[in-house]
Amino acid sequence: MQKRYNILICLLFTGIFSCYTQIYTISGYVSDGNTRETLIGATIQVKGENRATVTDNNGFFSLTGMKSGTYTLIISHIGYKQDEITIKLENKGIVLNDVLLSPVSLSLEEVSIIAVKPDAVVDRTIETSHIQLTPKMIQSIPTAGKDVFAAVKYLPGIDRTEPFSPLYTVRGGDPGENAVMLDGVMIYNPYHSSVTSGIFNTMTIKNIDLLVGGFGAEYGGRNSSVMYITTIDGNQNELHGEIEPSSFYSKLFLEFPAGKNASMMLAGRYLLDLPSYFIFQNKNYFYDYNLSYTNRINERNRLTIKYFESKDFTGYNFNTFYRYFGNTFNTDIYDNFVLQQRNDWKNRAATLIHKLVLSPRAYFRSQAYYSSHKSKNFSGLDFIFSVPQDDADTLTLQWQSNNKLCSEIVDIGIKTTLSVRLTGFMELLSGAEYNYYIFRNSIIINDINNGEFSRYPSIIAAFIEDKITTGPFSVRPGIRFTNYHNSGWFYEPRINASLRLPFGFRFKAAYGQYLQYIISMNSNELEMSQIVDYYYPLWNLKPSKSIHYIAGIEKSLNTSLNFSVDVYYKDMPRVYVFDMNNYYGISERLQQGTGRAYGIELLVNGKINHLSGWMSYSYSRSTRQFPESEINNGKSYEFDYTRPHTFKSVINYQITPNYALNMSLVFLSGARRSIETTLQSYYYYDPLTNQTNYFPLYTTNEKNAARMPPVINFDLGIKKKLLTGFGRQLAEFLKADESYVTVTVRNILFLYRNVEFFFPGSGIPGYNDKYIPFGSNYLPSVGFSYTLKF
Repeated sequence: MQKRYNILICLLFTGIFSCYTQIYTISGYVSDGNTRETLIGATIQVKGENRATVTDNNGFFSLTGMKSGTYTLIISHIGYKQDEITIKLENKGIVLNDVLLSPVSLSLEEVSIIAVKPDAVVDRTIETSHIQLTPKMIQSIPTAGKDVFAAVKYLPGIDRTEPFSPLYTVRGGDPGENAVMLDGVMIYNPYHSSVTSGIFNTMTIKNIDLLVGGFGAEYGGRNSSVMYITTIDGNQNELHGEIEPSSFYSKLFLEFPAGKNASMMLAGRYLLDLPSYFIFQNKNYFYDYNLSYTNRINERNRLTIKYFESKDFTGYNFNTFYRYFGNTFNTDIYDNFVLQQRNDWKNRAATLIHKLVLSPRAYFRSQAYYSSHKSKNFSGLDFIFSVPQDDADTLTLQWQSNNKLCSEIVDIGIKTTLSVRLTGFMELLSGAEYNYYIFRNSIIINDINNGEFSRYPSIIAAFIEDKITTGPFSVRPGIRFTNYHNSGWFYEPRINASLRLPFGFRFKAAYGQYLQYIISMNSNELEMSQIVDYYYPLWNLKPSKSIHYIAGIEKSLNTSLNFSVDVYYKDMPRVYVFDMNNYYGISERLQQGTGRAYGIELLVNGKINHLSGWMSYSYSRSTRQFPESEINNGKSYEFDYTRPHTFKSVINYQITPNYALNMSLVFLSGARRSIETTLQSYYYYDPLTNQTNYFPLYTTNEKNAARMPPVINFDLGIKKKLLTGFGRQLAEFLKADESYVTVTVRNILFLYRNVEFFFPGSGIPGYNDKYIPFGSNYLPSVGFSYTLKF
């Protein structure tokens, strides 16, 4: 092992001390000429030379290896007019003032939901298993509802968990192993409980990058994937905005100048579930809002302040419905029936970011941040019923089950990154991070307190990685060092490589070790659909560990169509799970085991004439084993969310410049489920109330022995730009530049019933030895929205 680390460290510093002739660097920002918003993925090419680069997630670029002389730079980005600037280098590098590109209207032939230009939130030339998602791509998925987490489930390697849950799993990993970062800040439980969607407003999003495996040493703390969301800074020149009242919820977005070199952005969403309020007297609502302030102090310094908050309250009480049902059918069976569920969540995140161009070769980013999530989830069933006895007496029984799970996490951190272009073929990236955490958790199951705790761990981390490029070959070795709560240093070596092959092919490979110190308590055995991660810090235990092996081939079939194949194997020598059937305290429920996952993913994306979008196929397997536990009697079993075969397609057809048709088709193999074959009944007598409480528990001797039926969904959406009629007149009255109407038709294949749950039919005449299928997509649904842009 020590030999392997020595080789990696040697690769990191190879060539750093080598001698070279005087070379210089040209660097700077590329921005939108109208809004001054930095542009991610803009291409900067030296005219007449085979030398180019792209802007990173800060909109910053750096061209190294330039000698003294005069150069012409060609700057381009899809949707913008190409620009050329002439630079004269004389014995030193140069930091340019902002390069401003002018937006242009795209013709019909150029309209596409897939950006065919290079992107650079990560280095696409060497990064494996990277997927970029833009707001336009999200909007093109009919059933995504402009939601990030609904949209990512249409991508290869990413699958849903429970039917009504926003959680997602990546390449056989646990949902709690996915990092979600908003402008560099880790967001915990970034979901709305009332609509099981994400808390991020797509109007505020500039770019989304998904790293589903083999990611570099810069990212740590999660074993499966990283979702990095970059939000916009705001329009520095004039007021712009968007209003969207719809049948689902309402949105507002504003961006405007805030001084000579500053801009602001304000956005918010609000939902009040009126039908549920009037029918069931339930109060369900959520809101979220973003604030952003950016000051472009000069060409070297930028200061950004961002704040985010979301609040959810979901309160389902079916007493009114059951009383109405009993009165309708003249029965009193529901008079003493109480079924209710309450979810109360709150997210907050704030950050201060300073970006500094130290020199044409060096870029420094420092950030301080605060992130928190607090949830209180209650579900209760209280049912009193009478059972006739042989002696003509009546036995009164009470079936009572009240569960309450509370979780709170606070993350206060500071981190820095330094990027230095050492030579024309070498770029060094290093950084450090410190986090202080507050955890509070408590569990009450069947009115029995199962324990509570508070913990205050801290993490110190540092990383370094060095990208070396020579001819068609690039390699990026890196290593991450972490000290969790003064438990000693852990090392995570990682390496990525890329090789250009003949005929336009590119081969990529990655190896990496990943450690996770904060895990999620799995509550799917207590909740019908787990919609929240209950975070738990490991204490006096080694972190969970995952080792990634990835290889892939990609090729551009033409200038706007790409094809890729990824093969992966994920070894999990140490995983943790909570055994919810263990009736001891929280810590005693924690079980250690092993796992593995492997698969292959094929992806075609791009544009052909008026069609754009992507199609993917995946084959995957994942298993778990907990030898020292009663889970599946210590034997290996298929992971809960394993779906061997998946096919996903999202297609946009631009009929005319004012009409667009969006289609999505998904086929998913059925997930694994445990079929309970035995009913165990538990009773306890309460002498104070003279009542007997009854707890039924369905059990099985084999976990995940059955597979659910496949899931098939086909949905359509139509978006029309309004040029005449009331909608256009309203836009003109409100001084809006454009107005759109969107119609979404969900569940077109409604005759095929997607089964989401099977309930035991015990006690129901004719179903004692059967399971009753349950689904929610019995009929198609239609949604409408009206959008104003100004």
